[in-house]
Amino acid sequence: MRVKLYKMRGLSHQEGKNRLVDLDLEFDGKRAFAIWDSICLGNYKLKARLEINPRLLKKISDECCDFFYRGKLILPTPQNN
Repeated sequence: MRVKLYKMRGLSHQEGKNRLVDLDLEFDGKRAFAIWDSICLGNYKLKARLEINPRLLKKISDECCDFFYRGKLILPTPQNN
């Protein structure tokens, strides 16, 4: 199954600071996922996906991204895993 990837930009709060982050975005039916990281393992691609609220995605026409996420992104950190 081929999934179309989009680009998204969102606001993340890490280490006491707000910052803009650009991530890959994919849809699975009505669900939306920000792709935090991915690695290829032979013929397989493993993805670390964060489910986000698709209602908070705003379609934009920018050369760097397709959507802006209006919610707050809580990204995982290695020390919390």
